[in-house]
Amino acid sequence: MADKKFEKQIPNNVVSLESSKCCGEGCKKKAEKAGFCAEHFDWFKAGLITKEGMRAPDFDKKYYHYTAAKKAA
Repeated sequence: MADKKFEKQIPNNVVSLESSKCCGEGCKKKAEKAGFCAEHFDWFKAGLITKEGMRAPDFDKKYYHYTAAKKAA
């Protein structure tokens, strides 16, 4: 009975592989900066997504301006 209790505990020295993925909504790329892939990090800096990876409330408006600025550059 005591053996089952110890089997379910996670050791402290195990690193989760899930944390190395981009936290952008639906993204499966590897995280590079601040928990985001390169593309989503740019989106985060532009205010398109939150630090949790969810879209900002005014995403459509910000995305329109983001793409216009990218084309101009």
